Amino acid sequence: MQLEIPLPEFKFTFAEFFAGAGGLSLGFEQAGLKCISALERDTAAAHTFYTNLCLEGWTHVWVDPEDEKTIKNMSKWSRETSNFLFPDGVDDNWLTSDKPSPCLNLFVMDIMKLEPEYWMELCRVRPGDVRIFAGGPPCQGFSQSNSNRHIGDERNQLPLRFIYYCKVCKPDIVFMENVPGIISLGKKKGEKEGPFIPWIRDAFEDAGYYMQYEVLNAKDFGVPQSRKRVIFIAIRKESTFKYTFPETTHGPGKEDYVTVREAIMNLPPLQAGEAYEEKPYYIKPVEGHVLCSGCHRYVKNTRKNCQVCGHSIEDAIKGGIFKAPELGITMLGIDKEDVNIEEALRVLEPLEKHYT
Repeated sequence: MQLEIPLPEFKFTFAEFFAGAGGLSLGFEQAGLKCISALERDTAAAHTFYTNLCLEGWTHVWVDPEDEKTIKNMSKWSRETSNFLFPDGVDDNWLTSDKPSPCLNLFVMDIMKLEPEYWMELCRVRPGDVRIFAGGPPCQGFSQSNSNRHIGDERNQLPLRFIYYCKVCKPDIVFMENVPGIISLGKKKGEKEGPFIPWIRDAFEDAGYYMQYEVLNAKDFGVPQSRKRVIFIAIRKESTFKYTFPETTHGPGKEDYVTVREAIMNLPPLQAGEAYEEKPYYIKPVEGHVLCSGCHRYVKNTRKNCQVCGHSIEDAIKGGIFKAPELGITMLGIDKEDVNIEEALRVLEPLEKHYT
């Protein structure tokens, strides 16, 4: 009976498959979830994941002992981790801590060769312990950019393999994403969907899940990029959890789309091959933009609030800033009759360390 009782501290855990360099895991970590496992077969991508989202001496790295090619590639890794997310290491109560925690298990393996039962054994978990499964199976076989795409592409079986993992491991919630081409591949005239959507729906049904999907565009949620993706959400049938796709926040009649300029304008200019160093640099004032006094990022002057921190831009700083060693922080483009220079500089004081 004890084995059937879920451990309460596993409530906010997830596992990612087809993890790539770790963008999805980073988002889940920033949302307060804990990564029990990540799986990625490509050693270069797994190396990036390890460097940024793992902790040397704490994360378990797993590889097939018979996969000599992967082992050889991994021998070239630098085993150091950056620890930018985990500067203080790992809390004893890491599963319930508010701080981000590194990935516990990184599998540099092929999901087609690793059975889910063995995966659970290595992770020391039981069916239902890890609450969320997330993954973006490779999209090359579905992408409309692939002029040779076809139903029989062996990569197109990976979503079904992922769902089989869900069937065996029984997470409460499944998040899966792919390109819109997964809907249209193999679609015949007069059909709404090609065969993959019914196959995925039937596979989730057989695994014990209700599935829904929508095509979402990242720009409609404040990301400075037009990027459409099909988002699948599956909930276990016995779960009381309910999910509704979010309303868009940006676009016609809503917040203005976030521009690339707003997103990266405060970064220092770099030449090809040049690396960023802490040095004085100039932020060019941009017509139609102001500087948020909360986070010091550029904001379109038509907004009510900053797209980064939500701070009201009623007290925004007009003009750019630069740091000159002999002058301190200097403001540009300010109408001295309307702005108290001393007060503006006080607001910008926290920037001095950042810009020097």
